[in-house]
Amino acid sequence: MVVFLILHIAGDPVQLFLPPGASTEMIEEYRQALGLNDPIWVQYLRFLKGLVVGDFGKSFYYNEPAMKLVMERFPATLQLTFASMIMTIAIGFPAGIISAVMRNSKTDFVIRILALLGQCVPVFWIGILLIILFSVKLHWLPTSGRGTFLHLLMPAFALGMYSAATTTRLLRSSMLEILNKEYILVARAKGLHPYFVILKHALKNAVSAVLTVLGMHIAGLLGGAVITETVFAWPGIGRLAVQSINNRDFAVVEAVVILISVSYVTINLLVDICYAIINPRIKLNGGG
Repeated sequence: MVVFLILHIAGDPVQLFLPPGASTEMIEEYRQALGLNDPIWVQYLRFLKGLVVGDFGKSFYYNEPAMKLVMERFPATLQLTFASMIMTIAIGFPAGIISAVMRNSKTDFVIRILALLGQCVPVFWIGILLIILFSVKLHWLPTSGRGTFLHLLMPAFALGMYSAATTTRLLRSSMLEILNKEYILVARAKGLHPYFVILKHALKNAVSAVLTVLGMHIAGLLGGAVITETVFAWPGIGRLAVQSINNRDFAVVEAVVILISVSYVTINLLVDICYAIINPRIKLNGGG
């Protein structure tokens, strides 16, 4: 409802599609054809009625069903999100484990500083720096677009940096708490190999706390890809949303918001189920 109201308050899309010299009669006729002359509450009820059957109406700009346009772009966003999560796990898990095991060392200090920067630096700024360095200066990677594996590297890294930094800090904190538990001390006293103690006993219990955050980040990446896709001209739903906002293409923006919302709820539900599977002490009904 909030998005619907904001979109309709933001401006009149008719002004973007008609020539500057259009007559008042032409403007009113076009507004009537689009259903924009109806009261806002009538338009909202019409939107809800279509929402029930999955009909978001037609795009003003493309003159095609809004959800069809969104679903055509959705695979590109899923690809970018999946690649970003691989970056998150590949960077965040080793960094968090090393930082916890080597607590208060120089390595730990460097990792913590980098993790803090990763959470503070804006995604668009990282993206611009990557383009300047690897595309403009070194000519190693393409500046934008989607096609080959090389096109995916920079946007996936830029989008995954915040999640990797958060995962590093959270995993370090969880690992430090677990490493002080009695059963870890007993395992070490038995002479078990340090790698076995860390990866088998400590990490298995520490990752439960990280899993929930990772699930939230996966869902957040779907919405957070808006900026990254715009910087790298990645043809996903984020870039489509920005273009549709500029074009005041109400139906497409509403379809994007609904799709991201449903994805967010679904992913969090799956994470809760996985959380219970990984840690059998957690019951799906919320009991202990």
